[in-house]
Amino acid sequence: MRKTLGITVLVLFCCCFLPTVAEAQQVPSVEEVQNFFNNTKKLVTYREGEVIYGTYYFLEIHYCPSGHYGLYGHSVKKTVLGNEQRNNWQEFGTWKVTEQQGNVGLFYTTTSGQQNFIPIYKYGNGSYSSGEGITIVNKGPAICM
Repeated sequence: MRKTLGITVLVLFCCCFLPTVAEAQQVPSVEEVQNFFNNTKKLVTYREGEVIYGTYYFLEIHYCPSGHYGLYGHSVKKTVLGNEQRNNWQEFGTWKVTEQQGNVGLFYTTTSGQQNFIPIYKYGNGSYSSGEGITIVNKGPAICM
């Protein structure tokens, strides 16, 4: 009896108090992704490497209605000696929303000619991401020339 009661309490605790499983990623439509990015400024953040000595990236990207974008990047990495290495860079080019191999995402071309496709996923709560650990936050209207 005590063992059964203990298991029941454990199951109820898990169901009521532990975080729920993360929502499944959905493939949004081209129109949804276009509306999400067009004429907006986004902050994209992610980390590469370990928590303490990994590199943290902060990208401010302006998606202009003309199909051009401006990216202003900043990274921070802690060193073994406790210092921080900071880098800043800029990138410009064109962007468009396309569908490739069943995924919808951003296809961009830099002014130097580099091309890349980044799939975009939508969650049930309406947020968007380009993968695990990558956040995309709306920061207002894009500043475009």
